Amino acid sequence: MRTCVLTVLCLALTVPAALADGKIVPPRDYKGSLEERAQEAILIFNAGDKPGEATEDMILKISVTGEAGSFAWVIPFPTQPKIAKEAPRLFKELFDYVQARTRRPSKKKGSDGEKLAAADAKLDGVKVLSRRIVGTYETAVVREEKAGALNEWLKREGFQSLPDAEDVIGYYQKKGYVFACIKVSDTVLNKDEPIDSHPLRFTFKTGGRDGIYFPMKMTGLQSASFDVNLYVFYGAWLNDKLNKHGYVHRGFRLRHRDWDTAKCEANAGKSWSAPRHDPYLQDMAGRLPTVTRLFQTLHPGERYYLTNIQAARLNPEQVRQWSNDLWLFPYYVNREFVPYDARTGGAASDRM
Repeated sequence: MRTCVLTVLCLALTVPAALADGKIVPPRDYKGSLEERAQEAILIFNAGDKPGEATEDMILKISVTGEAGSFAWVIPFPTQPKIAKEAPRLFKELFDYVQARTRRPSKKKGSDGEKLAAADAKLDGVKVLSRRIVGTYETAVVREEKAGALNEWLKREGFQSLPDAEDVIGYYQKKGYVFACIKVSDTVLNKDEPIDSHPLRFTFKTGGRDGIYFPMKMTGLQSASFDVNLYVFYGAWLNDKLNKHGYVHRGFRLRHRDWDTAKCEANAGKSWSAPRHDPYLQDMAGRLPTVTRLFQTLHPGERYYLTNIQAARLNPEQVRQWSNDLWLFPYYVNREFVPYDARTGGAASDRM
């Protein structure tokens, strides 16, 4: 069965949060605001030959300021994810890589995985599927089993409920999604400077075949506009404006995508787990040690093109009206070809 994942991050944080992948909820007794100053994600996608076989690694990093002692971060997923920590350096290396490419002419407590008690507790319509410690976070994966239960669960956990949110929460419940909960409690903030929490990696099945998933509808519950920066790794280029399934029609623009030089094998991707042996990446290999180790660990020998896309000052109310979250698709040469997951019954079939 599909599950819906709510991610709750409890930090000793300090102002309002503008998440491009979810919604920040302050503590129940907090009168101020929280602010996420920047949000980035790394998406590594492996397509499936059949529906339900596609897998994705989503690595999220947020920068938060404010004065609250904790907050809740609510993120939906198509299926229950596995959660692990990742190195913040990943984002620095990829930022530097894109900068270099675009300058050139071109065509806490406990150990990771420690289980926590009461993993199968069921409280008033919310079932806790699992609890684990991942780096500085306490993580829980929960399933809402009746309408309104998630908000009650948040209040029981000491956080404010999500106002005027039952339509969005109900949207995910009907789709069979899950909600993940992540608590962070050992970060000391400087009131005047944002703090970057260490990134989290969520590994999950998308429920589809060729659609790359990034959650955004929950962001429509906030009031402030927000920016998104995505580093997407896939074995082909992504559809930009080929037809209505292209990402430019969601307000995103291309910053960079890898290409094939005369020395490259055409349409074969790049060897990110062995960049010194890749004719396209070899001159950059020394700048990518953390990224290289990530691919050596997760996907050794697999080949990907990196596409960096960005969106600036997205309007939350407009995003809330989207018929679905952000789904990215391969660049099918035939403009009339409908991506498998965008077809009736597919994982992304109800997108605009």
